[in-house]
Amino acid sequence: MSEGRNVEALRERAERALDEGRGRRTIEPLLEQILRVAPQDDPARIFAHRHLAELRLEIDPWSAALHLRKVLAASTRDDMAHSLMALAQALLGNYRAAVSSYRRALQVAPRNPWYHHNLGHLLDVALDDPRGALGHLEIALAQADPPEHEITASAAHCLARLDRLDEAAELARRACAEAPFPQDHQALLEWIERGAPLDPGEQPLRAETRVHRASDRPRPADGLTVDVAVLSLLERHLEAAGLTEAHLASARALWTDYREEREPNVKKPEVAAAAVHYAIALVHGVGGVTQAAIARRYGVAPGSVSRSFGDIRSALALRPGDPRYHHGA
Repeated sequence: MSEGRNVEALRERAERALDEGRGRRTIEPLLEQILRVAPQDDPARIFAHRHLAELRLEIDPWSAALHLRKVLAASTRDDMAHSLMALAQALLGNYRAAVSSYRRALQVAPRNPWYHHNLGHLLDVALDDPRGALGHLEIALAQADPPEHEITASAAHCLARLDRLDEAAELARRACAEAPFPQDHQALLEWIERGAPLDPGEQPLRAETRVHRASDRPRPADGLTVDVAVLSLLERHLEAAGLTEAHLASARALWTDYREEREPNVKKPEVAAAAVHYAIALVHGVGGVTQAAIARRYGVAPGSVSRSFGDIRSALALRPGDPRYHHGA
């Protein structure tokens, strides 16, 4: 088997293992083998570095950061890679580096509520800058739809540190009401009701808490939440890719038609959004767009995008230049 075909076969095996949710013992050796045999300019290397970083992030953040450097060297406009680098640095205790990485992620995706939340939380708790944090946490509160109790709690903590105790207590009560396990936020509310004392031993939050991967936040399985997640992802990534509001309108229409026709069981909104993104690029004849490139943008496996797009194409009898989704762009 030629070197190129060997790399392609390894990548297909790795993608299949990722799609099937296999464990690290299965997936890591495949990714490491790709790095051993793939040429330096082969996109499969970036695929391997990205997924090794994902797998190792919480158990070995230093190793994850090294892999993410390779990903970011290939594309500085990869907001997900910047956000993963930020999380790795936060886990290592390098909070200023984490803040810098979240700022870079927001340069690419300025409306992502979780990037704003994580940046604001670190500024508040790790760098002792609640004034600098508040704007980011307010944006996160406004952008999160549906509301997220972690964001609400972080904003409450920040307001309390700024001596805005009534507003802080109201948000803390909201966080308790929104959370599936309200006791997680009860200590925060009690701290605020005691006047938010500055004694470090009294602080209810630590720097390493409430900093999350954007893709790890809990998602209810109801259709409305899936629609919100998919459309939010499309809005962010279509804009970052330089596409227009007309393209986004076409994407919304295509997704709505597909949902009504197929009623798909969407386990990962990133895959569905990536497939719709690719479908719109195909319909509008956007040049230079591949399923692999879009999969990297959304942080998912190309095989998953291919299967999801195939179902969309079949359900809607989609074709290039389809007049149903090619108006006004």
